[in-house]
Amino acid sequence: MSGGRILTASNQPSPEDGSDALLRQTLLEYQAILDNASVGITFTRKRRFLHCNQRFSEMFGWSSDELRELPTEILYPSQEAYEALTRTARPVLGSGERLDLEIEMKKRDGGTFWCRMLAKTIDPHDYSKGTIYITEDITERRNAQEALLRARDELELRVQERTAALEMANARLHAEIQERKMAEQQIRYLANHDALTGLPNRRLLEDRLEQAIEMARRNVHQVAVLFIDLDRFKPVNDLFGHRVGDLLLKAVAVRLRSLLRAVDTVSRVGGDEFVVVLPEMQSAVAACETAQRILLALARPYSVDGHELRVTPSIGISLFPANGIDADSLLTAADTAMYRSKHTVRGNFQLYQPDMRATGVEA
Repeated sequence: MSGGRILTASNQPSPEDGSDALLRQTLLEYQAILDNASVGITFTRKRRFLHCNQRFSEMFGWSSDELRELPTEILYPSQEAYEALTRTARPVLGSGERLDLEIEMKKRDGGTFWCRMLAKTIDPHDYSKGTIYITEDITERRNAQEALLRARDELELRVQERTAALEMANARLHAEIQERKMAEQQIRYLANHDALTGLPNRRLLEDRLEQAIEMARRNVHQVAVLFIDLDRFKPVNDLFGHRVGDLLLKAVAVRLRSLLRAVDTVSRVGGDEFVVVLPEMQSAVAACETAQRILLALARPYSVDGHELRVTPSIGISLFPANGIDADSLLTAADTAMYRSKHTVRGNFQLYQPDMRATGVEA
């Protein structure tokens, strides 16, 4: 490949002319500078090459002589790429500014590579005077940048995948924790509630009764305990089966809950037996009024599984502190009074009296 040349033998000045010799020497020096530059330099006019330096020839595979008068578009991968460059370059060069961009260019053998192109017109008001282009091969730098970008993208992808995996693991752990909490809550609930009616069982009943007693001691109140037994419940089981009997018990539980205050507790303690705790009672009369409401409500007929059923409650009432000072003694007293009610007139209530124990009425 021949080096780029600006001057030819035919147009060299005569050595006898001193000024021409000086000019020739200056031109040779300029050509040496151009040919030893590490970047490609070319001069174009009217979109055609006039000459280039050695580095430009090495980059593109054209000597300066071969390139002369060829159209500049031969160094671009496609006509579209050349036209896009023209649209970008024209307003910049026309304003007298320097064009500076990175672009893909084509070699003589058809291969492409990335270049940084710097360009400036000799006279922005007169394109016919030509344009100087400086071209630097930046393929290695672009490849390194792209490799870094790929590595960054791969790293980001791995981070995203790891983050997603951690989020999934965290979600599973959170779900497992929630399931465990729900299971623990269910266990605690089952440990303190009747499985059939959902009412507090005897364990929770005794705890709430002790709390009511302690509060009554501090506030000088009374606590009433109502022990309820359903009369004529066994015939329902015998005649219609345990399924209907269970539905009836659930219906009784619903009615009891609807009659009581938020501070009251209604509990199923077994079979057809229920216990109601009424804290903050002012008198036995108030407890008896609640018992009367319960009698009337529970005595109304029930529609269960297509059957109209009737049961009546027998209720025994004990009071704190008159009939006991702890949960066991109050429950025993209320149970004793309930049995007195069943042995006298069913469907009624009885207040506990101390002589009930002496007469042997207890269960």
